[in-house]
Amino acid sequence: MAIQIKSALRKNPQNKAAAAKYYPTVVLSQEMTQKQIVEQIADRCTLTGSDIKAVLDALMTVIKRSLANGSPVRLGDLGSFRPSVSGRGIEDASKFGANTVKKARVIYVPSAEIKEAVKLYSFSKAGASTVSEDGGDEKPDPKPDEGGEAPDPAA
Repeated sequence: MAIQIKSALRKNPQNKAAAAKYYPTVVLSQEMTQKQIVEQIADRCTLTGSDIKAVLDALMTVIKRSLANGSPVRLGDLGSFRPSVSGRGIEDASKFGANTVKKARVIYVPSAEIKEAVKLYSFSKAGASTVSEDGGDEKPDPKPDEGGEAPDPAA
């Protein structure tokens, strides 16, 4: 299934005087919950749902602890997470300290495998009509999937 997109009118933040233009925006499908992830993983392996949930909960704890200690976390073919900060500049290095930090965040860097999978995405305009082989209009595309299992890119 293709990712549904729609147009969004936006100003150019680098040139406020320029005319607004329409840019593509993803129409998000229903969010996948942890429960759904656990169920789909359980369907693909011999672990029980409660075992998978325990592993995911432990993984979250380990990731949070590592990031809080300033350590990046690499999860193989998933990618990596690293802590980052933004702050205000200080002219005098002797006045530099923790109070210069404005915001902490986590940066996710996808693995090469995920980046390659993203290149294979297909897109379709949300609500666009499909055209039958004889040229006549058919009904609009169905609503995006509400969850469901995506094809395995490794297959």
